[in-house]
Amino acid sequence: MKLSVQNNGFLKHDELFRTTVSDRIDVEFADGGMRVTLQIDGSLGEKESFSIVGAGQNWTVTGSDELGLYFGIGKFLHTATWSEVDFAPKATDGVVSPECHFRAMYFATHFYNFYHAGTAEALKQYVDDMLLWGYNTVLCIIPVITLNGDDPNFPVEVERVKKIFKAAKERGMRIGMLICVNQGFMDAPDHLISELPDDLTYRGDYGRNICISKPDGLAYMRRVWQKMLGAFREEGLEYIVAWPYDEGGCGCKDCRPWGARGFLNASIELRGEALKLYPDAKFIISTWAFDVPDDEGEFDGLYKRLKGDMSWADALMVDAHREYPRYPLEHEKIKPIVNFPEISMWGLKPWGGYGANPLPERFQRIWNDSKAILDGGLPYSEGIYEDISKIQFSGYYWEKDRSWTDILTEYVNYEYSSDPAVAEDALELMRLIEINHAKCSIQNKLQPDMDAAEKAKDLAEKINASLSDKRKHAWRWRILYIRAIVDYKRYRAYLDLPEAERPPISDIAYGADLLLHDSEAQEYFRELIGYYHCVPFNGKNVWTLPPFGGSISRDKIKVPDRRDQAKKSGKNAVLGNEG
Repeated sequence: MKLSVQNNGFLKHDELFRTTVSDRIDVEFADGGMRVTLQIDGSLGEKESFSIVGAGQNWTVTGSDELGLYFGIGKFLHTATWSEVDFAPKATDGVVSPECHFRAMYFATHFYNFYHAGTAEALKQYVDDMLLWGYNTVLCIIPVITLNGDDPNFPVEVERVKKIFKAAKERGMRIGMLICVNQGFMDAPDHLISELPDDLTYRGDYGRNICISKPDGLAYMRRVWQKMLGAFREEGLEYIVAWPYDEGGCGCKDCRPWGARGFLNASIELRGEALKLYPDAKFIISTWAFDVPDDEGEFDGLYKRLKGDMSWADALMVDAHREYPRYPLEHEKIKPIVNFPEISMWGLKPWGGYGANPLPERFQRIWNDSKAILDGGLPYSEGIYEDISKIQFSGYYWEKDRSWTDILTEYVNYEYSSDPAVAEDALELMRLIEINHAKCSIQNKLQPDMDAAEKAKDLAEKINASLSDKRKHAWRWRILYIRAIVDYKRYRAYLDLPEAERPPISDIAYGADLLLHDSEAQEYFRELIGYYHCVPFNGKNVWTLPPFGGSISRDKIKVPDRRDQAKKSGKNAVLGNEG
């Protein structure tokens, strides 16, 4: 195919456009053939908007600004009809503008997952992918949960995050940090350690968490914040998200209820430190795991303080492990609200161990319940295995009333095949995978539906036979294909055991050693490890890697919480690096 690109001086846009097209088809960039003009027109519409106009061999992609032009390029490519040798674009129906302004990805840079262990080139390419699908912001963390205060690995961890930030900033995306406000380093003094935030540890209590009501505790946390915030002066942080739980929380009489008292006091102090370096940064207050398992007045106390000493907060981040919290849905919206979709972990361990984890109907239901109050969000990601769900939420952020089937039809069109029959089969495949993901989840503990599992396997094999060689071997298809095949194998192996010998049904989510002697499954697991850019079973990345070769058991997958450690040691113990 011949393609002529008129870039109008937007060289980075031109470069990304050419690279992306060249990755799909053989193309000659020269005069003649299809002409694509890239341009910016500030009068087009609101920020980050775009339009695509044209027909036949002449097309123009216009952005209202530089980000808008990137998003227009993404839509131009994603909605085109592709063959193995060329593509036919489609025009937009006028100007396309995002309904939600905060469209961020949270890359959890810890435990040697893809974002922690991936090469600079792999991370750059993935940031570009997320940009073209409509995200405008990237947030990360420094994994304090595995570091000492003077740890020589601290600069290494900073540089890993900087690789991601550099890729984002080069494209004009915004960046920020998520900070657990009372999470200390692993060698924090024992006398500063917080009390458990709840007896059941439902909110989570990983790490070395500090009681900020103790004078020495707050002083210690200031030093931690200063070290983390100071590491990114060159990049310039634009968002700070103050985080309460899983890492974090204190249940002492002076901090409880944490979400309405200690956490907010610490957030005020964190903001003071951050403004010294980043005076224009926006502050988001997370409410993750507020008022669970019982209503302790965390939401109520927060809302009261947002009208008083925390009126400076720019937004709230609201979401939960399971259903969307009711309080923000039933009370006056006094600040912009964004969500935090749990796309990585729900119902399955190891999270990405079996390939892709689409849960489209679950996410559609939760989105429908909350979309009226939302202005975007920050999906929680531990790897590339939830790529489908990232695109599902990006679609919602651009158009709130869009359905998952419409969004993911566009995904299938671009990533798998432009054949409408493939799209129909692929959406059904995702739906079938979700049926058993939900039934056999750690939460539901129901028996697998073998009819659904077999239909999913058959559909995966049918789609696979229809794809071009290039698409058939692309990682986005492979992780979905592998999930369908491996699911069928592990459910079948489970049901083939004599009933008396079957482990608890929830153990299916852990693999339960059912596939250790299945050579084909082991080959699929090796393939996943390659896509994830991880070294297998080094004790640090057991959350996202497959149950490969028998060298990881269920016992080794579980990270002990502080309550377990306290029982063993007689005091609050450090959560060690599992390596």
